Amino acid sequence: MSMIRQIWLMLVGVLLVALAGSVLTHTLVARQTLSSELQSRNATDATMLALALSQQQGDVARMQALATLQVDSSHYRRLRLLRDDGSPVFEREWPERHSTAPPWFQRWVAVTVQPGLAQVSDGARPIGRLQLWSQADWAVDALWVGLLRMAGWLGALGLAAGSIAALAVRAWRRLLEAAVTQAQALQERRFIIADEPRVPELRRLTRSMNALGRRLQAVFEQQAAKLEELREQAYTDAVTGLMQRRHFVARLGAALGAESQRGASLLLVRLRDLQAMNRRIGHASTDRLLAALAQVLQSYPQHVQGALTGRLNGGDFALYLPAMGLAEETARSLRDALRAALATVDPEASLAVGGAELPSPCAAAAALALADGALAQAELDGAFAWCVVSAGPSDSPPSGEGEWQAQLAGALRFGRGRLAEYPTRNAQGQLLHLDCPMHLQLQAEGAFEPAARWLARAVRCRLVDQADLMALDLALRAIAADGRPRCVHVAAASLAQEGFIAEVQRRLEAAAPAAAGLWIDLAEGAAQHPRRLREAIAAWQGLGVRVGLEHTGERLGELSRLHALGVDYIKIDGAFVQGLATQPEVRELARGLVTLLRGMQVQILAEAVRDEADLAVLWTLGFDGATGPVLRPA
Repeated sequence: MSMIRQIWLMLVGVLLVALAGSVLTHTLVARQTLSSELQSRNATDATMLALALSQQQGDVARMQALATLQVDSSHYRRLRLLRDDGSPVFEREWPERHSTAPPWFQRWVAVTVQPGLAQVSDGARPIGRLQLWSQADWAVDALWVGLLRMAGWLGALGLAAGSIAALAVRAWRRLLEAAVTQAQALQERRFIIADEPRVPELRRLTRSMNALGRRLQAVFEQQAAKLEELREQAYTDAVTGLMQRRHFVARLGAALGAESQRGASLLLVRLRDLQAMNRRIGHASTDRLLAALAQVLQSYPQHVQGALTGRLNGGDFALYLPAMGLAEETARSLRDALRAALATVDPEASLAVGGAELPSPCAAAAALALADGALAQAELDGAFAWCVVSAGPSDSPPSGEGEWQAQLAGALRFGRGRLAEYPTRNAQGQLLHLDCPMHLQLQAEGAFEPAARWLARAVRCRLVDQADLMALDLALRAIAADGRPRCVHVAAASLAQEGFIAEVQRRLEAAAPAAAGLWIDLAEGAAQHPRRLREAIAAWQGLGVRVGLEHTGERLGELSRLHALGVDYIKIDGAFVQGLATQPEVRELARGLVTLLRGMQVQILAEAVRDEADLAVLWTLGFDGATGPVLRPA
């Protein structure tokens, strides 16, 4: 039995006992008072009547007539005058009146009073002893009316007390539920700092829970910070802060090999004769120059979604742009910006820029080889030269914002969309869900284009929320048809749209059975809208949907804060699991991730796994699931 129910039972029991005790005490005291009053009345009336009878000089007829005249039969039940030997001189008896109170009450109160006694005499000669009994029905009626009135007043007071108790219990319930919620959050490795209540006992409990939550949160934040340090050591160049060659090549391969890839630009920047520069200006100045060069390159990923930059070796840098037709313009801009920067530090320094236009998916090695050939040609052309080559003709995307918007709107209006399906499995090969990226047919009878082809334009045209709702409907219908769980992506821009969360909730409620098989991926960027993110997670999880974060790994220090939102799973970006079988530092980072996320009690999934050996290591580290080319098709 819950404590609240026990408190209610205790309050009701105390109120009932108090009310019943008050009514009982009042009735018994009133009965005693009325009995005393009846006794006093009998004695007084008997004395007065005896004085009147004593003046009749012993004439029995006159005394009997006087007694009959003075005694009101409505108040008295019996009158008797007895001689000293006990024989009656005369006796009168009237019918006993019955109370209007219920019989059980009459039996319970049972008002019994001794008769009033007085001596009747003729001067000094005693005539006899007078006995007088009063009617008791009025006393019982008075007790019954008093009981009803008392019960009414006490009932009203009981209702008032019950209302006050209900308010108090409701306040206690809120405080207790807040404490329970905080304890459950701690159990789930979520850290809620609650306001301290005014109740001293609960204030001490809440204070202790807050202190425990802060300590645990500090521990998880320290673990996340250590993981961030491991990530930087494993994947980041210490001098420039850019990705190391191995990590850059892995990210480049994932970007170029993705199904969504429809053209890209790759540029290589070489600071020529780095050793001579070290001799001229010293290692410290050279490192500062390299950091400045890296800062110029890093401005591209900061402003272009999907762009990558890294340091390949001593003086070689790379820049990947997820679009075609940008290599030549970017090469000139980089050459001009870096020439000015080098001149202020080392006038003798020079560089070369080589670029490649990549119109179709290709391997990272081939792309680097093509760009490296262009870089070699630029070096032959002299200091601060640049060269750009192309691997083939480019696609012809829609030209102009208006055409893009028209094509996207038409595809969404006429339902020209479908979901691709890629399995996510656990170590036993069981299907966890199907990853279902959205493809749109931008032109009637045309090809279905992946999200990377149109997603950025959809965000700009404010149509991404409609695309996400279409993907949601397609997934729910597919789940209802075959029962297999499916996962769809919801963009951060959709969460920011007013009414989007409620609309998703309405559609999930309409397809309640299928909603239990739906997974929803949110990008780390959704954390920019924490209030809406919390609202979405709470609303959708309440309908059985599993909500998680995808492409995680770049901001490991924020994992504990993101998990506090209540996500069910976290998907680790494929770039952070490639090389697990051969690179100890990558394995150490993955092991730390598993330790941290296990403590948070969320599922850990790996994205874009391409190697069987890496997959085997994933299972030994404790990952719950993985997806990628290495897994069998759905």
